[in-house]
Amino acid sequence: MIRPLRLAGTIAALFLLAACAGQRVSLPPDEAAWEHRRETLTLADDWSLRGRISLKKAGDGYSGSLNWRQNGDHLDFRFRGPLGIGGFRISGNPALLSIRTSKGDEYLVSGPVVDLEAQFGWSIPVHSMRFWVLGVPDPAADYQVSVDDRGQAIILDQAGWRVSYRSYRSFEGRTLPRKLEMTRADLRIRLAVDGWQIN
Repeated sequence: MIRPLRLAGTIAALFLLAACAGQRVSLPPDEAAWEHRRETLTLADDWSLRGRISLKKAGDGYSGSLNWRQNGDHLDFRFRGPLGIGGFRISGNPALLSIRTSKGDEYLVSGPVVDLEAQFGWSIPVHSMRFWVLGVPDPAADYQVSVDDRGQAIILDQAGWRVSYRSYRSFEGRTLPRKLEMTRADLRIRLAVDGWQIN
């Protein structure tokens, strides 16, 4: 026989569990898991992704598909606008990048942030994005980060940019960013990753 007080306590506990079932419990950030992720993914230098990207600055916007191949310091970043219009390809290494447009124009740049801004009116921090898309900071600069209870970055501030991680997903057994947003001043870059391959 269950005593009335014990029964009342059991019922109250069940109601409490039911009330919490639809809520996400906020847990403290897992700093150890973050450090492990940061150290492991910073070393990933042979990967590719495909997805969709949009850039918006001062009312002007571009959107399309993205294919990115990273092999060591060499990157191959291909953007294609709707129906193939307005595409470009950035390839090379930190010392020298080649930019080819869908119109057949080609530019060689040694400072992508400054040179892209001068040529197109916007810039993509491709060298730091190599790390940001993996969910970790560029090891070449100071940063501030907020992480969740799984050790995954939520907000990353680095080099004047704010990277907001909207969602993560498991790709071939690895949990990697699915959606992220990068903002600096009036420039906003949104990326939605459809597929990852890390070798």
